[in-house]
Amino acid sequence: MEKNYRALAKQISVEDRPISTKRLSGLGNFFGLYGGEHIAATEFVIGATLVTWGVSATNIFIGLLIGNLLATLTYALICAPIAVDTRLTLYSYLNKVLGPYMQKIYNFIWGLASIAMAASMLTVSASAVREIFNVPLQTQWYPTSVTFIVIVIALGIIVTIVAANGFDAVAKFASVSAPWMVLVFFVGALLSLPTLLESAGVSGITSFGGFMELMNSTVWTGTPLPGSPQLGLPHVIAFAWMCNLAYHGGLNDMSLFRFARKSTYGYVSAVGMYIGHFFAWGCAGIMGAAAAVMLGQSLLVLDSGAVTNAVVGGMGLLAVIFAGWTTANPSIYRAGLAFQTIFNIDLKKLTYFVGIVMTLAACFPITANVMTIVNIIVLVVPSIGAIAITEHWLLPKLGGTRYWSMHRKEKVNKAALAAWLISLAFVVVMTLTGVIHSYFLFLPTYLLAMASYAFLALRMGAKADYSAEVQEEEKIQAALHELMNEEEKDVVDNREAKVPGLSRGLQAASFGMLAIILLITVATIRGSIANEQFRLISMILTVLYFALGASGMYIRERSFEKAHIAAETEESI
Repeated sequence: MEKNYRALAKQISVEDRPISTKRLSGLGNFFGLYGGEHIAATEFVIGATLVTWGVSATNIFIGLLIGNLLATLTYALICAPIAVDTRLTLYSYLNKVLGPYMQKIYNFIWGLASIAMAASMLTVSASAVREIFNVPLQTQWYPTSVTFIVIVIALGIIVTIVAANGFDAVAKFASVSAPWMVLVFFVGALLSLPTLLESAGVSGITSFGGFMELMNSTVWTGTPLPGSPQLGLPHVIAFAWMCNLAYHGGLNDMSLFRFARKSTYGYVSAVGMYIGHFFAWGCAGIMGAAAAVMLGQSLLVLDSGAVTNAVVGGMGLLAVIFAGWTTANPSIYRAGLAFQTIFNIDLKKLTYFVGIVMTLAACFPITANVMTIVNIIVLVVPSIGAIAITEHWLLPKLGGTRYWSMHRKEKVNKAALAAWLISLAFVVVMTLTGVIHSYFLFLPTYLLAMASYAFLALRMGAKADYSAEVQEEEKIQAALHELMNEEEKDVVDNREAKVPGLSRGLQAASFGMLAIILLITVATIRGSIANEQFRLISMILTVLYFALGASGMYIRERSFEKAHIAAETEESI
C-alpha cells in the first residue's frame, strides 16, 4: 500500500521544516547581522584583555589578520554550505544526525551556553548605564547595588522583546546599529592618541612606523600586566580563530545562514571578523590603554563603561549598551530555537522565558567574564559540529549513507555519542595536565571528533544499504515542499521587494551624521572644539543618526507590508 507522504509531511513541526525560498534574506541583512553581532560588547572586553597578554603590537596585528582569515574561511566553506544545503537550524538538523534523545541533550547544553553569552553581554551593557547613574564598579561575583539590578532588568526587557520578534527583528536592529558602532570604536581610538602620545613623551605621529612604535611602547608593550600570562603570536592566531568556533566550526550559525540565498554569503562574516575582531579589538585596546592613563588605574579593574566614558563620553556609553544588545539578541534567539526542540512551546513565548533567565543571570557581575564563557563553549560544544560535518560531507565519500542512524530509527546515534565523549575526555585530560594550551586545544579536539565518528559510524552501520529509506525520505521532503508552497502562497517573496527612494534618502542622511561625527572628532583632536562640546554634539548627532536610520527602515518595511497586502488582494480577486 502506497504511503501518504503528504500526511507524513504534515507531521513535521514548523521548527523542523526548511526555510522556504520566499523567506530568504539579501546580503544587507547579513552585513548588518555580522557587523552588529561581532562589533559588540565582547570587543570592548577582549580588545582590552589583549593588552594584558604581553604581546607586541606587531604580533597582535599579524595574529589577528591570520586568525580572522581562518575564521572567515570556516564560516564560508563549512558552516554556510551546510546551512544552505539543508535550510535547517543546527538544532533541527541534529535530530537527523544524532537522534532525538542526543539532540535534546546537546540543544539543552547549547541553550544554556547561549544564555550565558547573552547574560555576559547584558552585564557589559549595564556597566555603561552604571557610569551614567554613578553606580560603583561591581567587583564582587554578586551585585552590590539595587540600582545595578534595576538597570540590568530594564536592558533585559529591551533585548528580549527584540529577540522574541524573530530573525528579521534581530537583523534590522543590528543593521541600523552596526555602522555607528564601527565609527565609535574608530573615534575612541583617535581621541585616545593625544593621551598616549603625552604618556610616551612624543609630539606626534608622522608615519606608520611611528604609529607602530607608539603602539609597542604604550598599548601592546610585549610585557604582560602583573597576574596575566605571557603569550605570543601563535596564541593570538589561535584565539582569533577559535573565538567563534562554536558558531562556524560548531555550525550554530546555520540558524542565520539558512536564510542566505547563496552559500557564498558566508564570506560576509569577514565584516564581523575584520571590523569586529580586528579593527574593533585594536581600537578597544588603544582606548583601554588611554583610559588607564586618564583614570590612573590598572586596566585589569576597569570595565567597558569606565573605559568608554573616560575616552568618548556619552556616545561611548551608548555604544557599549547597543553593542551588548546586538550580541545578546541573536544569542537568546538561538537559545530559543535550541530549547524549542525540547519543549513544545511557541518560539516567541519560549524566547521571553529565555530572556527572563538571561536577565536574572546578568544581575550577577561574574557573568561579565566573557573569556571564561568563550573557553568553555569552545571546548565543549564544537565537537558536535565536527560530527555533523563528517555526517554531511565525509561519510558519503567514504561509502556511508547520510542520516544512516535516522534510517535505522535509532533514538541515539551511538557512534556520535561515543565520538563526543572521546573528544570531551581528551579536553579534560589535556586541561588537567596542561600539555596543550587552551587556545590550541580546539583543533586537535575537533579533528579527533571527526576521525572518531567516521571510524565508529562506518563500523556501526553507516555502510549498510539504505536506498529504500533514502527514497522514502526524498518523497516526504518533496511532499513537504509542495505543502509549504501552498501554505505560503500569499507570502511576498523577499527577493522581489523594492526599497522606496525616501527610505534610501533617509538612510543616506543618517550616514551623513556619521561623517559629521568623524569631522568633529578631527576638530577636537586639533583643538578647534573643546572636549565637552564634542561630547554634547556627538550625542545629538547620534540621536539624529538613529532617528533617520530607523525612519528609513520603518518606511521600507511599510512598503513591503503594502506590497504583501496588494498581493493578497490580487490573489483574492
